[in-house]
Amino acid sequence: MAHTAVNEMASRTRDASAKDNAAQKLLRVLEAVSNTGHAHRLSDLVKETGLAKTSVFRLLSELIDSGYVSRRDDGTYAPGRALRLLALKLTAAHTDTDLVGERLRRLQTDVHSTIHFALRTGDTATYVEKIEDTAQPIQIASRVGGQIPLHSTAIGKAVLAHLSESEVRAYAARTGLPTRTEYTITDVGSLLTDGALVRNRGFSIDDQENEEHIRCMAVPVFDMQQNLIGGIGITTIAPLVPREKLESYAPLLMTAARDVMTLL
Repeated sequence: MAHTAVNEMASRTRDASAKDNAAQKLLRVLEAVSNTGHAHRLSDLVKETGLAKTSVFRLLSELIDSGYVSRRDDGTYAPGRALRLLALKLTAAHTDTDLVGERLRRLQTDVHSTIHFALRTGDTATYVEKIEDTAQPIQIASRVGGQIPLHSTAIGKAVLAHLSESEVRAYAARTGLPTRTEYTITDVGSLLTDGALVRNRGFSIDDQENEEHIRCMAVPVFDMQQNLIGGIGITTIAPLVPREKLESYAPLLMTAARDVMTLL
């Protein structure tokens, strides 16, 4: 029995050590990508980290999927949207982040609905802000840090609408456009058509496409270099807020998004 306990303890110690080692490798790659503020080739990152080429490539793939690293058309790697937003949150003046939250709260007061701000992270979007409408009889089951699909959500469709056709097709091929409800768009042709409509009218609609009884509207958010980073959305309970009423909030949402982009 004692021998078994010792073996189990040693096994747990090895597992913890392996996890620590994997985390350290991941951080080394992330630090190397962010090291000098310019893009790196895979060979540069292998040299800077001292890790095996296969390990660096695997870790880069994980970081790209989560949005912390981006791979450019010329094959180089650079900090991704998630990393830039994290840096912004850590270094921005407290008053600046307060102003963004204050602007989103003002939008929530104007439309009496829940407000989400999400960042594109690979093939998903991740909530970074949520302003709850506590007066609603039904609360929205979402949380900061939660990830949502792009093809079935308003924020996600606002993002997809501003990607190239080849990027949308690649996204569809990778994810398979899984069904969420009976209203989910599950073929790439319809998704491209929806994207054209979004660009034409300036906002996207998720009409119970991701969750039953949830209807949302969203607009994209860009950074100062006009890079698409995510979107801001209004979430409502479908039986309580008709689609026509939700769409009437579009000017308020667009104005709030422009204000947030200026603050960012």
